[in-house]
Amino acid sequence: MGKGLAVKHMGRLAAAAIVLALLGGCGNDRSGPGPVAAMVGNMAKATVSRVQAKKAGATQAPAPTTRADLAKYEKPILRLAVPSRGLDGFLTIADTKGDVVTWTTSDRATFSFRNGVLIQTRGLGPDLMSAQVPSVAELLRAGGQHQRVYYFLGDDDQGTRRTYDCTVKVIGRETIEVFEKSHSVTHVEEECARTYGSIKNSYWIEGSTIRRARQWTSAGLGYIELERVID
Repeated sequence: MGKGLAVKHMGRLAAAAIVLALLGGCGNDRSGPGPVAAMVGNMAKATVSRVQAKKAGATQAPAPTTRADLAKYEKPILRLAVPSRGLDGFLTIADTKGDVVTWTTSDRATFSFRNGVLIQTRGLGPDLMSAQVPSVAELLRAGGQHQRVYYFLGDDDQGTRRTYDCTVKVIGRETIEVFEKSHSVTHVEEECARTYGSIKNSYWIEGSTIRRARQWTSAGLGYIELERVID
């Protein structure tokens, strides 16, 4: 995945950054955009400026957002991309209940994770209604097997269940860089299959924290990619 969750084309990133300038609202505070939202908005403007400068043949580009820019807000920050939608941006925590953490956009689209493993989305259209997922301990058990169950709501408002049989493959220890900081992690792949298809989720786990991941969401959205930038 390289350094960060970069979108491949600059023009595409500009559009994505503009859309995701609304991401990172601060919980229930609806009085105005939160500091992270403002920062992402600035990132979007800088990205557009870089594109315009490139088209004009300029050699000087605005400075990109840095880890120090993110850290000064003193909030956990997740970087999340939806490649099928061409989106890439920063989110902050909206709610925490036990081991489930929900990250939200200002228009109330949400991503919920249990210990870093995706279990639910809302407000995205083809949403994942809920999921039965493995624990981090299960993901670190080489050769371990488990079932993963997804629940969806179809166009006819009828529930659909998909059950996969999964096997864990531990790739090994690696050092990755997440937004200017190195992390020693264990790379794990979760290979899941059912009669009508298969999926593969990938995780880079640091202790009990999923530092980076690529996880399947739904047939309509495909995979999301994420990095835990600031704890």
